[in-house]
Amino acid sequence: MKPPSLEDCELSESYFAHGDHIKAMELIEDSFLEQGDHIKVQDLLLFQQGAIFRAQATRTENSDVKFTFLLGSVECFSVSEGFSSFCAVSLFELGKHLGSSLYYKKSVEKAKEYLSVLANFRELSLKEQKSRKDIERILRDAESRIAGAKTLVGSVNRSEPKARESKINPDPKLRSCWMGLDDEFKRNFLKVSTAKFISFIEGMYGKEGRDALEQVLTSARENRKWRLWMCRTCSKKFSSPEECKNHFGQAHAAEFKPSSAKDMVQTISKVWARKISVGGWEPVDVVAAIEMIKNRLQDVKAFAYENGWSKDWPLAADDERSQLLKEIQLLLVSFWERKILSCSIRDWMIQFVVKHLAQFEVSEHTIITECRLVETPQSICFLEWGDGTDLVCRAVDSFWDGTQVREKIDFDPQFSFLLLDKRLLKCELTRFDNEGTVNVFDPNDHYAKAQVHRDDILYWLADYSSGDEFFRFPRPMRTHKIDIWVAVLRAVQFTCRTLRTKYEKRLKMICYDAALIDAKNLCVREDQRRMNNPEDKRNRCRYASLLRNKCEEHIMRDAGDSFTTKLFLCAVRDVLDKAVQPTYDFVDLVDCVNYIYGQKHISDDLVLKSIDLLKSVVTNKVPLVDTKILLVENSRINLLNGLVKLSVFDYRSYILQPLKLFQQEELDGIADMDPKAKLAAAVPEPLSEKKQEKEKKSGSKKKKHRSNKSTSTSMSSRLNQNVEHESDVNLKPGVTSLNRPEEDSLEPEDTCEKDQSEATKDMHGEDSLSKNSESVHGKAVTRYNSALDMMLKSLCNIKVLKEDLVHNRQPFSDFQVPSALRSFFSAFVSEQINEDELYSHLLSNLLASLEEVHSLSSDGAEVLVAILEFCHWWRSPEKESFVTRLFTLEVFERMSCRKCRRKPNYPEQSSYGIVMDADSIRDIKSALGNIKFEDILKVVRMEDKMICDVKTGGCGETNFIHRTISRCPPIFTIVLEWEKNETEKEISETTKALEWEIDLSRLFEGLEPNTKYRLVSMVGCGEDEEYICMAYKKNRWASLRHEASTEEVVGSWESVARYCAERKVRPEILFYEAVQRPKKVN
Repeated sequence: MKPPSLEDCELSESYFAHGDHIKAMELIEDSFLEQGDHIKVQDLLLFQQGAIFRAQATRTENSDVKFTFLLGSVECFSVSEGFSSFCAVSLFELGKHLGSSLYYKKSVEKAKEYLSVLANFRELSLKEQKSRKDIERILRDAESRIAGAKTLVGSVNRSEPKARESKINPDPKLRSCWMGLDDEFKRNFLKVSTAKFISFIEGMYGKEGRDALEQVLTSARENRKWRLWMCRTCSKKFSSPEECKNHFGQAHAAEFKPSSAKDMVQTISKVWARKISVGGWEPVDVVAAIEMIKNRLQDVKAFAYENGWSKDWPLAADDERSQLLKEIQLLLVSFWERKILSCSIRDWMIQFVVKHLAQFEVSEHTIITECRLVETPQSICFLEWGDGTDLVCRAVDSFWDGTQVREKIDFDPQFSFLLLDKRLLKCELTRFDNEGTVNVFDPNDHYAKAQVHRDDILYWLADYSSGDEFFRFPRPMRTHKIDIWVAVLRAVQFTCRTLRTKYEKRLKMICYDAALIDAKNLCVREDQRRMNNPEDKRNRCRYASLLRNKCEEHIMRDAGDSFTTKLFLCAVRDVLDKAVQPTYDFVDLVDCVNYIYGQKHISDDLVLKSIDLLKSVVTNKVPLVDTKILLVENSRINLLNGLVKLSVFDYRSYILQPLKLFQQEELDGIADMDPKAKLAAAVPEPLSEKKQEKEKKSGSKKKKHRSNKSTSTSMSSRLNQNVEHESDVNLKPGVTSLNRPEEDSLEPEDTCEKDQSEATKDMHGEDSLSKNSESVHGKAVTRYNSALDMMLKSLCNIKVLKEDLVHNRQPFSDFQVPSALRSFFSAFVSEQINEDELYSHLLSNLLASLEEVHSLSSDGAEVLVAILEFCHWWRSPEKESFVTRLFTLEVFERMSCRKCRRKPNYPEQSSYGIVMDADSIRDIKSALGNIKFEDILKVVRMEDKMICDVKTGGCGETNFIHRTISRCPPIFTIVLEWEKNETEKEISETTKALEWEIDLSRLFEGLEPNTKYRLVSMVGCGEDEEYICMAYKKNRWASLRHEASTEEVVGSWESVARYCAERKVRPEILFYEAVQRPKKVN
């Protein structure tokens, strides 16, 4: 049967021809499952699939996606010799795309394969003749490019995808309606009735839509996850990426391993990798070393080795060798980091040493066994002398970005309401939620503290930029990105096909090498026989005859059919033919044997030289093919990881667009009401009994705190955008509300409180309420007093703070500095504060001053902010506050949009430090192992992203944030946020991840390298809500407790971690002090 011509690639009657390539891909994948092992039908289906991939590669403007489709088509066309012409074209296009000789060579092989098939036919049709001319042209062009190639892989210009147009500005009518609604209604707007939503979907999409939505809701309710992994071929679903990856390997040929484990190519061990990376790599004085081996072998055997290197070997002053050895080290380290440094390369290099030292009459046994040089890379110092899959991964990332979801969607306990992300009310969706966990909340409690910012949610409702234009609800989930998914699967299978070919070639090399060893052993044994019987010249046999006789034995044993026999015959034929390159096959067994029989007069010397030459060639080829196998295996793993990434399906992205339409319709209905009806709709629902009781219990001090709360931007929103806060911690410096009048603004609330209090007394009894209030208030005072005490003791342990106060203590007038603050710092500077009675008195006065303006229910971070903002008063007219000098961090956050290239200017941000999630620190430490604390912080902060603001002309793309420091204070503060239900193990793991010295230049740009800070004190909170101070004094750590007369010695930093775990103390506030005054770089 003739192969199809290039023109036969047109699928005129298919779904693809009518513009629905997704449906075409779906039907082809279904047909694979239906046909089973029907090879001819499967080949035809793969041909059609390859044609679709080629057409898609032509259509797309994204160069990475184009490469992916082309690579997928190569696998489809590789299944049959009849498709070789199409395979040659795709490979040629890949070669042009990369400038790669690798793909040009493969294209030449496939072109020749196709032309050889056509040569078997006497007559060709006009289409076949044209196809032959096209392939001949490609063959010439590819060979020409290979001959002129200077590098393996050229540069690739990556095309940026066009920005998608989306509806951004909301309807003015909806904006006007929204602004007229109260905050309670806006919070309730985030509660979406599942019954109404299902009815809406059924009205839009019919039964198909209703079934699809019910499937989504059922999955979310049962699995408590929005995300899953789906195989687009067989539609199986998985709950984890590992499970999904295993399925691909077992069911879809996405993994290849040789039949025997001993045939697997192995990379060097971590022990050897460490030996290579840490060694000095200085040249050894070979002459002096050989002298030591020959005359002082016992001393050599006693040499001490550390990490595989000994300082006892004599060194040579040879700069050229030293430079060459350093380059060898860098090359080996680079190979190890890319996971392609095989054991055969290591053994191959060390074998050079053995041969080199043999020239100095040192036996192989001495080198290997006595001196143990093969166990160390130092032996090398004795010597005196892209396949483009990264583009596929990049294409996967571009599709992956479109599947990520920022919005969290939860449920009420009865699963009758979808609870939309409360951050939508203030438009703070800066972080992707790649966990997709479904939580259950009481709606009233969940939205009680949600902040409402103008009409930000309307921009979210009007944004249709997310999602896949070819995939919309309620289309079957399996069709989501099925074209690129199948293309990547085919690319993975192509790497497996390449691995199979490489391993087959490697096995031939190893068997061929074994045949050469057998041949040489025959010759060696014949030499020994001759030496033992020098007078028996009649029975001497030439090496050529010995090899011929051995061939006869093999043929008699298995008729030349076994793999071993064929390779032995090939090796003997090459030896007798004096070949310079090995051949691993022969066309005809009889011709091969006849040739071997005809070469019986070749001299023994020529036979030995030929064996040694071929042995050397094969020995050099094995490490090369091992490296290629490791490279292909790395590509397979990367592609497989990309396939798993593409397999993710998030139900939220599936329903978000119809959900936005439903919410818009709800809002449209209110906007179209007459004013009276609109007013009735806007009236908040009656408070539940639980909420009423909660509000009754809110005391006057809580309401006073709310009215006095600073309006400045909170530190948690500026510092820790990847953590959602129920209660923002205001760590941004600014003026407190000390001078703000309170009486007038609080009168209505006080009256309301009085009424609620009287009603409660009537219902529950005056005495019980009074006792309960006193108990709660007493606990709050105790807790706040403990936090304040430990925070002050922690601050007092900072050396630079005391030095600054001593240097700048001028007499201030009473109206400039509150008396409690002036008295405390005066005692601190004069060291009178160490007297217990005086300290208790000062602490009591300061507590009373802070209590007037700050809530007693505050946590440690809020207490710190209260102290620092209170301390802004400690200043003179000529100088800035010491809080500004010592604690304030000023940072510029900048962003360069990767899509529209805008570089907006943002104002400088001031804060007292950074807020980090303790869980994130623990998780990253657990995942990455040996990683420094500042690098953990850097990884966590990398998740902070900034949106290119559409309101100022941006494109809405999410980008990484670059932080440049403009003021680096001598005191750097880190706040850790905890869930407060951690186990002893979790506290231990988190504390062990902390370090007492950090390099701030790794966190911020604009600082000189090695800007070191050291931890001098920290405040933690125990299981019983008691605060503890850990202070570094006299080269050891000590623990200080509230109302404790003495401090407890803890010891080293390791002891601190153990102390915190055993007593369940969660470190919350960490104070780091600069080792030297920080310097900025220009």
